This record gives sequence, C-alpha cells and structure tokens, in this order.
Amino acid sequence: MAVASKIDRIEAMLKMALGEELLARCPDLAYAVNQSLVRFMRTDATLPQLAAQIDSAVFNAVYTGTGGTMVATLSGGRRVRLTSAFISDLADRLLALAYSTLPVSPSVQEALYDFSREGSFAAMRELIRRFPMDAQERAYYMQVLRENGQEK
Repeated sequence: MAVASKIDRIEAMLKMALGEELLARCPDLAYAVNQSLVRFMRTDATLPQLAAQIDSAVFNAVYTGTGGTMVATLSGGRRVRLTSAFISDLADRLLALAYSTLPVSPSVQEALYDFSREGSFAAMRELIRRFPMDAQERAYYMQVLRENGQEK
C-alpha cells in the first residue's frame, strides 16, 4: 500500500472539512497550504506565525469560494457554517502535518509545549503521541483534549 504524499493528505483533510464542492472552487488551497508547510522548514518562523498564515489562507479561500456566505455543503448534502473557530481548528490540524515529521528532540518538544500553551490542540496531541512525559502531565493534556472534544 502506497503512503499518501503530504499534498494528498492536505487535500483529503480539506475535502473532509470543507466538502468537495467548496474545495473544487478553491483549487489552489491545498497547494498554498503545502507551500507554507514546506517553506516553514526553511525559515525561522514560529509555529504560531505559521498557524496564522495557514488560518488566513484557509479563511480567504473559504470566503472567496463561498461568495462570503461561509456556508459549505459537505458529502451527503449537509450544509455547515464555517466559523472562524472551525477554520482555526482546521488550520491547527493542517499545521500538524508539518511537525509530525520532525524528529523527536528537545527543541521540537519545547516548541510544541509553547504552541500548546497558546491553545494548539494538535500540538497537544503530538506531544502525547510522540514525546516522553510523566503520567500526570499526559493525563492533564488528555483531559484538556477530552473536555474540548479534541481527542482525534
């Protein structure tokens, strides 16, 4: 079984969140997100800066693609309003694709700790998944994720 490329994973995540119809109206969005993620590895930008950049790209594409209504039709015909909180969460999940491939190291761990303190649920999930921590700290992050409906 072939491993999906990063662009394929980005596109799949966008399609699931925004719907196929809206994504078709924003054909460059997956490439713009991928370009931001690739550039991030080559700059001294911080995770919060990259998150803001991705959030802005997604918001602008959704605004343009919906004609300003911010309503998308998902598979099965269900219509949803794409709020700023929804878009920020999607940007956070997209950003996780960038640091999920970084090596387990103290500097990466510290960056994820800092970003999780700023509210990144994806950073919290990544810390739990890949980095060593004591049981109390792990339980705390799991509780925060559970209370915010962010286990996955």
